[in-house]
Amino acid sequence: MCPRPAVILAITLYVLYTASAWVMLRSVNKPRLEPLAWALILLAIVGHSDAIMHMMRINGPFSIGLLEAASLLAWTLAVLACLISIERQNRALGAILMASAAFGAAVTGAGRSYAEATTAGWELTAHILLSMGAAALLFAAAVTAVLLVFLDRRLRTRRIADLPNVLPPLDALEKVMFRLIGAGFGLLTLALFTGFVFVTNLFTQNLVQKTALSLIAWMLFGVLLIGRIRFGWRGRSAVQWTLSGFGVLAVAYFGVKFVLEDMLGRHWG
Repeated sequence: MCPRPAVILAITLYVLYTASAWVMLRSVNKPRLEPLAWALILLAIVGHSDAIMHMMRINGPFSIGLLEAASLLAWTLAVLACLISIERQNRALGAILMASAAFGAAVTGAGRSYAEATTAGWELTAHILLSMGAAALLFAAAVTAVLLVFLDRRLRTRRIADLPNVLPPLDALEKVMFRLIGAGFGLLTLALFTGFVFVTNLFTQNLVQKTALSLIAWMLFGVLLIGRIRFGWRGRSAVQWTLSGFGVLAVAYFGVKFVLEDMLGRHWG
């Protein structure tokens, strides 16, 4: 993709996602804005999808770089935001995810794809999609955890009147967080499984660090879910485990990639 069209595309997607987030948030109290909110977000997703497909057609089989991964994660977040926003009380969370997608979409077309000598089959495609799906769900869970901290502090300081009326009740938000964690944990499990089964030469592709950190994140979320089911974990402890797990996963997906590609000039397949 040429530099100028890529910049125009990135700006357009950023504006569409940002506008859809703002209108979706306003639609909580002004239902007449709902059609406009849905039109904006669907237009953004369609344009973003076309950009990703164009990137794949131009480059052929490739190993996505850091910026392509950020763009793909943004697309996944946008789709997840649509699903979450179907229920009106969760639209504040959906709007935050759409705004987050705007930042990832802003780098669409600016990345550097690395051509591979071998053909990437459905196995690698499935692994990438599962990984991005898990990252999006667990990112949403981390955002929900931050919202829980915000609400909890307001309640503890008796500043109930200052609470935005677009936010759902504390208990409802906590249930959403654990649903996101459960779904994200399932996709992360499948992503790790497909990685072990389908990715060849695991120890010669600079994948060891990513795999080890992903396994640590998987264990953290697994312990949290077990604690929730067996011991009823909730509140601050659940928030801390959620943020810790996603922090490790973010380093695995993007931190290691940044160090390898931008600092050491290497990439994984």
